[in-house]
Amino acid sequence: MFVSITLLTAGALVFTSAAIQHLNTVSSRGVGFIFTDRATPLDREGFAGRAARTLQNNLESMGMVTPAGLVLLLADADGMVVTGAALVYALTRAGFTLSYWAGINKMRSLFWGIGMAMIAVLTINAMLVVVTR
Repeated sequence: MFVSITLLTAGALVFTSAAIQHLNTVSSRGVGFIFTDRATPLDREGFAGRAARTLQNNLESMGMVTPAGLVLLLADADGMVVTGAALVYALTRAGFTLSYWAGINKMRSLFWGIGMAMIAVLTINAMLVVVTR
C-alpha cells in the first residue's frame, strides 16, 4: 500500500511542479504569453528558474522510482524496509520540492540525497523480488 503512495506522490509532485511553474509564468509574462510560440525563453533566474529545475528534477525522480515501485506494488511486497523507504521517499520529495521553491539549498540537497537513497533501497528490493520469484 505504501508503495502506491510513493507512486502517487511522485505523480502529484510532477503535476504540482508543472502547475506552479505555469502559474508563475502567467503571473510574470501574462496570459498572452501562454498562447505564443514561446520563442522567447523563460527566465532561468530566481523563482522561475527554481520552478523549472524543480519540475525537471521531479520528472527525473519519478522516472527512477516508478519501475521499482510498480514491481513492488505488483508483487505485493510491503515489508518493513519497503514500507519505510516508500514513506521516506514521499516525504523527502515533498520536502525537496518545497525547499527548492524556497531557495533553501542545503535542505534541498539533503532531501535530494535521502530521496535518492530511498530510490536505491526500493530498486534493490524490486530486483530481489524479481530474482527470487
